Amino acid sequence: MREQDLIDHGFERFDETMESSGALQDWYYYTLDLGGITFITNASDEWDGEGISVQIMETDILFVETEPLVDVIKLLESNIR
Repeated sequence: MREQDLIDHGFERFDETMESSGALQDWYYYTLDLGGITFITNASDEWDGEGISVQIMETDILFVETEPLVDVIKLLESNIR
């Protein structure tokens, strides 16, 4: 999954500093909220080793490929009232 895929599908970037997070470097992540469901990426400082993944918060659902994620996003968007 590429960072541009997230941007293209409406994910919003949130930056964290070393000072605010206690991490060894600055990092960021992306989220998308759809009808009360929140999608969140792993931290940018993990992307080199693990790649970008997207989880539905508070679930065991994890997307590592773009196509299934986009399918779910489209399904949800078409059913939000």
